[in-house]
Amino acid sequence: MERIKKLIMGCLLLAAVPVMATVDVLSFGAKGDGKTLCTTAIQAAIDHVGTQGGEVRFPSGTYLTGTLILKDNVTLYLERGAILLGTTRLEDYPPTPSRYVSHINRYTHSSLIYAEGVKNITIAGEGIIDGQGTHTNFKADENDVLKSILRRPYIIRVISCDQVKVSGITLKNSPAWMQHYQNCTNILVDGITVFNHGNYNNDGIDIDNCKNVRIVNSNFDTDDDAICFKTTNATGKCENVVVSNCVIASNCNALKWGTETNGAFLNFTVNNCALWRSEHSTIYDRNERTLGAIALETVDGALVDGIHIDNIVSNGFMTPVFIRLADRGRNYYDGGPSQTAGILRNVSISNMTARMYGLVTSSISGLAGHPVQNVSLNNIHIICEGGGSKEDAHRRNMGDRNKEYPETLIFADAPAYGLFIRNVEGLRMQNIFLESQTKDYRSALYCENVKDMNLHQFTFENPKQEAPLIILNQCANVQISGNLPVGSNNALLQVEGRNNARITLYNNDLSVYKQPVVFEREARKESVKLLGNF
Repeated sequence: MERIKKLIMGCLLLAAVPVMATVDVLSFGAKGDGKTLCTTAIQAAIDHVGTQGGEVRFPSGTYLTGTLILKDNVTLYLERGAILLGTTRLEDYPPTPSRYVSHINRYTHSSLIYAEGVKNITIAGEGIIDGQGTHTNFKADENDVLKSILRRPYIIRVISCDQVKVSGITLKNSPAWMQHYQNCTNILVDGITVFNHGNYNNDGIDIDNCKNVRIVNSNFDTDDDAICFKTTNATGKCENVVVSNCVIASNCNALKWGTETNGAFLNFTVNNCALWRSEHSTIYDRNERTLGAIALETVDGALVDGIHIDNIVSNGFMTPVFIRLADRGRNYYDGGPSQTAGILRNVSISNMTARMYGLVTSSISGLAGHPVQNVSLNNIHIICEGGGSKEDAHRRNMGDRNKEYPETLIFADAPAYGLFIRNVEGLRMQNIFLESQTKDYRSALYCENVKDMNLHQFTFENPKQEAPLIILNQCANVQISGNLPVGSNNALLQVEGRNNARITLYNNDLSVYKQPVVFEREARKESVKLLGNF
């Protein structure tokens, strides 16, 4: 009798579990001919499945559609050979204004696939979603940028959702950003391919104020930023994010935090990624636009804390590493307050090999009174083109350039070919190899107003013989050790300014330098100690 009761209870429990539906869009009247507008038919299938959850399948064929709105527990599955094709008629993308207040609301209100406030949604399969972004109806108007962006839809826009999965599919040709996830939790992007060239603002993926995010095993090729993290609302934050095993090509930045940085960025891990300049030409007038392999910024008041980047190879970007704290102070809604300068701290970059394109050096820069804090560079090899000018080598008093748009080009005239570092507290560099392919008047490393710095085991190669390998300008509590000389230079270190203190060189090979340390611009000899060198 007891056994019969258990069987009955089991049957009742099974009966209480809702049956997940699987429907075919053809059965709701969609046509896979690439000509018939299928928005109503596809939305009917989504609404039907949304009553109990399930899967909307797209068999092989081309389905022309405007805006689709996802519901709870719905999966869109594109079979191999299926193409979801965005219509080129602007009226087929009605505005879907978000309830979530953010800077993005100023210039975005339409998309091909839209979801807000729902849970457990999936876009998957082996098919293609094509936004037809190169069509003349989506052509950007450079004379009216805001209007131009407002009328160009994204392909995917997901807001305030939980349990979001995008896997397997190919996304191509968005009129603007490819996909935007905002104020979401538990996002998995796995095994997708993104190709986004042909219009302005062609980002690959934008993660905005989201928590618990994984972007893995995916390929990106974009004209604008490939993988971009933003916080467009100061009350939210981006945290607990993993990017792994991705191949990333871009004509702008491969990995970027910013520029919209109102809320915090916490706990990021990026590893095992290959980054390179896209082989496709850029739509922008400035053809040499490929900016940064890694661009990490806070300019609108955000806290950036706990960024770990490891095992990266990069080729063809102007600047391998750009870390920037500034005080643009842009608010995130009209009439809202601006925040003061943020905090950027606890950043680790390790096991990176990068070949530069052009003369724009890597940089780590804060502001006087707002330094970047606690940065670790370990096992870094940067191959620079070289050819920097004598004018740039002697440039000082560059100003903070605080209000300039935060991109690598703001330090195009920096006096270093490898690393330009200014307004930093707590810097650890170990196993650093900076080489210049041609002679360069600039030094390999220039540091200004840097405190608590350790440089250990380094090789700096091939600047002009008269260029000191390292310049320290107004720096304090610095240790330099374990150099491996390549070639010969007049000086290992040049110290500049009256406010240097506690600079120690130990366990270095100084035999190849005519004068290991030189002092300029009223620098005091007592600020430097030589211990145990040979």
